[in-house]
Amino acid sequence: MAKAQPAAKFRLGYVTATVWKNDDFFNTVLSKSYKDGDEWKDTDQLGTGDLLNAMKCLERAEQFISQQ
Repeated sequence: MAKAQPAAKFRLGYVTATVWKNDDFFNTVLSKSYKDGDEWKDTDQLGTGDLLNAMKCLERAEQFISQQ
């Protein structure tokens, strides 16, 4: 079985907004990547320096969804 692909991804710095299509609805997941030793991980916790990038990613996700 093939892994489901997101409808879109918007990334700025370490912050990513991933848009998923679920039937006639869209869901958006906001995450931040960070490195733990040699391994990359994701979290939903954002620092002060991530907030502007998060806002811009979410704006792009909203634009994408509104055009569908």
